Amino acid sequence: MKLTLEDYQKAGEEFWPKYWYVAKELGEDAQPEQVLKVMESLAAVAFKQSIGSKVGPFGFNKKPEEEESDA
Repeated sequence: MKLTLEDYQKAGEEFWPKYWYVAKELGEDAQPEQVLKVMESLAAVAFKQSIGSKVGPFGFNKKPEEEESDA
């Protein structure tokens, strides 16, 4: 698959506001590598916050049905 200029423009509409937000927060001396590393960490936090309680317990963390109905 070949990416077009339009693909880059569309991705840039989402990417650049986030990049400049983080760069501004880090200050004038922030290097691009630092900005990108913080963006990656911030994205992980934002993702966890966005899923919040949308994903219920599963696997070994799931409570037995009796305990769930007591609450």
